[in-house]
Formats: sequence, structure tokens, C-alpha cells
Amino acid sequence: MQDALPDTIIPRRAAIQALALDGQLPGSALVRLPAVFVAVEAVSVVLAFSATGTDRVLLTGNLSTTVRARCQRCLEEFEMGLNADIDVEFGLPGAVSSEEREVLTGLDDKLMLAEFVEDELLLGAPMTTLHDEGDCYPPGEIEDAEELPPERRNPFGDLTKLLGNKD
Repeated sequence: MQDALPDTIIPRRAAIQALALDGQLPGSALVRLPAVFVAVEAVSVVLAFSATGTDRVLLTGNLSTTVRARCQRCLEEFEMGLNADIDVEFGLPGAVSSEEREVLTGLDDKLMLAEFVEDELLLGAPMTTLHDEGDCYPPGEIEDAEELPPERRNPFGDLTKLLGNKD
């Protein structure tokens, strides 16, 4: 069941309540994603907070959305999915995770949900946006190179002209 998502969350309180979030974050709530992508749809947010110790909070879940991006090869727009699996811990400054998770400080600070979602999606986004291989071609490139006759090269042809044709 999808509920309205809160703007801010305090991780320790959320863990004590075993808070589970399942909802949509509208694309209009995101500031930085639209600067990278042409258009951003609502983000599906599924997050669960749990306590893993007195000063540890585990946050797991998944974020997903569809964006319109510009292909860096052919410069045409296309739709692509962005997904981010969340597996982080909140702890005190200097805390180290025992399970190789990222540890974020701010256990008792307000977590701005939209900023957190945006951070995770940007970290999971590809460095360059491209269609699948073979789905597009750079501007000016011929799509079917097999139709062209093979070019015959004679690397020493110009040398023969310079030396004079001595047949």
C-alpha cells in the first residue's frame, strides 16, 4: 500500500518505530535530477528502517524511476530506468560498519527524504547515457557500412608517382 511520504525523517526514531515507507516521490520534488536528465517521472520509494544496536540504524530498500535522457552517441532522447538498492547504516561519527555497508552520520538529525533519494539515484546513474549497442548511430555515420564497396588502398601509390613510372 502506498502512503504519502514524509519530507523529513529522524533515523533513530524511524528505527524504534520499525518504519516502512512505500510511496511515490513526485518528480517536482527533485531538484538535481532534472538538471541531468531531460524529464523525470515520480520515484517509487520502498524503504525500511530497523535498529541494529543502540547507536546503529539500518536502512534498506529500493528506489526506481523512469527518466528521459539524451543519448551521448546519437543525441536523440530515449527512456531509461534508474534503480538504486539501498543498504546503508546510520551511526555516530567515526562508526564503522561490520558488514561493509556505507555508514552515514546523523543518527538523530533530520534526513531530508527527497535529497537522500536524489543522492542515491544520482550515484546509481550511468556516467554516460547511451542507447543499447546497435540501436543508434552517431550523426553522419552510415547505418549499413556493408553497402559500400571496400576501399582499395595502395600505400606506395604516391611514392611511385614521385619517383616516376619506370616500366
